[in-house]
Amino acid sequence: MDARVTAVELDEPRRFIPPPAPARSRRLLAAAHVAGDSELEFRLAVLRLGPWLGWVALLAVSAGLVFGGTTHADLLLTLMLTAAAVNAAAMFVRWHDLLQRLRGRALLDLWSAALIGFVALLVATGGVNFSLLLFLTIPYIAVVQAGARKTLWLAVAGVTCVLVAAVEGQPAGVTAMRSALVAAAVAVVLVLAASIKRETAARRVALDRAEFERTLAAEANHRIKNNLQTVADLLLLDRPPGTDGQAFEDSAARIRSIATLHRLLAEQASSAVDADALLANIARSASLPVAIEVEPLSFDSTTAQKVGLVANELITNAIRHGAEPINVTLAGLAPTVLRVDDGGSRMAAADGLGLTLVRRIVEQGLGGEFRLGSRPDGGTRAEVAFSLQS
Repeated sequence: MDARVTAVELDEPRRFIPPPAPARSRRLLAAAHVAGDSELEFRLAVLRLGPWLGWVALLAVSAGLVFGGTTHADLLLTLMLTAAAVNAAAMFVRWHDLLQRLRGRALLDLWSAALIGFVALLVATGGVNFSLLLFLTIPYIAVVQAGARKTLWLAVAGVTCVLVAAVEGQPAGVTAMRSALVAAAVAVVLVLAASIKRETAARRVALDRAEFERTLAAEANHRIKNNLQTVADLLLLDRPPGTDGQAFEDSAARIRSIATLHRLLAEQASSAVDADALLANIARSASLPVAIEVEPLSFDSTTAQKVGLVANELITNAIRHGAEPINVTLAGLAPTVLRVDDGGSRMAAADGLGLTLVRRIVEQGLGGEFRLGSRPDGGTRAEVAFSLQS
């Protein structure tokens, strides 16, 4: 049969499968994609902040007009009302939908031109005191624009500053000093923006990596659960008839309790296992009704596996050697106490394989203590006390 399979495989037509991209290339592409997204998100955030900065600037200009006085009040008032109307309209622009389109980039160019023109007209009509707005306007344009457009609009802003200074008759030294200060402000803003974008990109990469690892872990737990269930089913296929097969059933039940843990890990987003869900699933597979009462606790996967095995053995022992009702409780943190109570008065099989396994797991695996005894009101109590690892 193997020979036939090999022959069929050899007779299949060969298909060209392109080699996978090198790992370094894939990482560089992913990093570039994340960096692009981070820059876009940062620019969008600044654009959303822009109109609010505009209102602050308009309030400052209004205060200057009221307390400073000017000879062109009517012209400046018209300019202020126009700027306020444009700024209000900018608050409703859906930059998220437009910024990556040609129409959105053209609108951003128009917005940049309006900002530069507004400040230039303020300085030309109201005096050089309004040139302080350059420290707000030009860095803002440097952040929201990108690529060649950023260089273009910074050049336009610089030329506009020089022209306005020349029209106002400012000395060359004053113009040079103001230009140097504006350039320094732009440089500081660009450095801060680049730092923020790097941190945002690194955070996104970390989140994406964590999400990918969670997905891989969930898929691995799902496969482990399926494999364990298959092992349990195969084990029962070889079960001998009669009481000789009890050991097979016990082993299959232990395997299924571990499979339950991996199913919960596959279904949950975190690596912590809810204690209530774990014990409820184990109790649901019992042959007799089992009542559970569990405080809101969670275990890491290793502790959950040990607690699940212990609970499975104690419930099985209560069903086999005790009597109804069977109650399971889990409570406390220091220590955490797991109790399995039943209505039987016998404590048979106290030295059997199941309880020997319980003692070993509790003492060596959980660092706790196991007790088996009679309850004051009748019945049997199996109790496990252990401390959760911090």
